[in-house]
Amino acid sequence: MLEENHNLLKNFIFTYYNIWRCEFIPDFQLKIIKCLKILIYPINLFYGMFCIIWHLIFQIQDYGYDLALSIVYFFGIYQCIIIYYEIMIKHRERLFAMFRFFDNLLKTTDPLISPIRRKYLLSNTKLGIKWTRIFLFYISFTGISVNTFHLYITNFSAPMLFTLPGIPKESILFYPFNVFYGTFLYFAILGYITAADAVVMIMILYFKSEFNFLAELVIQLDDVIVPRNKSSDTLRIIYETHDITLQKIKELTQTFWQLYFHKLFAIMIYLCCTLYIFQSLDSSIFIAVLIVCAMTSQIFILCFFGQVIQNCSELLYDKFCMVKWYEMKFSDQKIFLFMIKGLQKPLRISTFGFGDISIYTFVQICKAAGSYAAILYTVLN
Repeated sequence: MLEENHNLLKNFIFTYYNIWRCEFIPDFQLKIIKCLKILIYPINLFYGMFCIIWHLIFQIQDYGYDLALSIVYFFGIYQCIIIYYEIMIKHRERLFAMFRFFDNLLKTTDPLISPIRRKYLLSNTKLGIKWTRIFLFYISFTGISVNTFHLYITNFSAPMLFTLPGIPKESILFYPFNVFYGTFLYFAILGYITAADAVVMIMILYFKSEFNFLAELVIQLDDVIVPRNKSSDTLRIIYETHDITLQKIKELTQTFWQLYFHKLFAIMIYLCCTLYIFQSLDSSIFIAVLIVCAMTSQIFILCFFGQVIQNCSELLYDKFCMVKWYEMKFSDQKIFLFMIKGLQKPLRISTFGFGDISIYTFVQICKAAGSYAAILYTVLN
């Protein structure tokens, strides 16, 4: 069961890379084709950004719903470009190395370690599959609803509210080209951002399982017999496992800090613009609510799992504080105190401009977006 869950999550992430890097296109071992495959998605994004800018300058007529959603799409593409560079190019090998690390966790055969580790890996991989499915389903439902609504209000010509420059409305190509490209770009943006959030969530859940495993291992030190006879072996295992996990999670935070900054910045901007939609009498309240809830869920996913890392780190420290260290051998007591000193500062995912990522960050972003939306409405009206 654990292996099935792990393979399912791993295949999801590998499929994510294969689709967006266009790995399904044969390259015939030619470097130029490999480079072109990697550039297909970014070129599509840049062209979509050009179309939105063109729409904002020359086509826009409604400075309420149309303006707000066009800004949302612009920052959505901006977010995709940054994520693509960070995940698909810059940190691709590092993230793949982490999954090889997760593979090795499943291969543990030590009778002291294996049952506990597998128990937490099983529960957290189940959680990862469950929440990934729920998140993808809800965002997909929202995306289809919004896309359909935009087709309806534009007479089936502009799924993203803009029309392609250079194609007159009288042309036979106007409707098929605009509907196809707009729909394709819309779901390319939505799918990529949503899958990237799921990747962050899955990675953090694997580390959560490792921290839970360490916390239960520490509890064994509190046994009446263990501190006297087996504390040295248990402490050695805890130290070695925690040291490796700490190195890997530091790599994760180094990978994600820029990603978090750009994602949270973009989400705050387009959440502000979407909240402004509620002031437009011509907009659909149902669609506006769906969009706001989808964006809020994206912020929540990022901030909640930042809080999870912090909570797991603090849990491990709390378990250490409750251990009967005074019943250990003197040499083990010194090792124990050295370890507990290193756990005093909890691990956190931090990013420029937002500080430590936690539930508090989620609340602050929502409050800021609401305040900016109110100011925007006051200024424009």
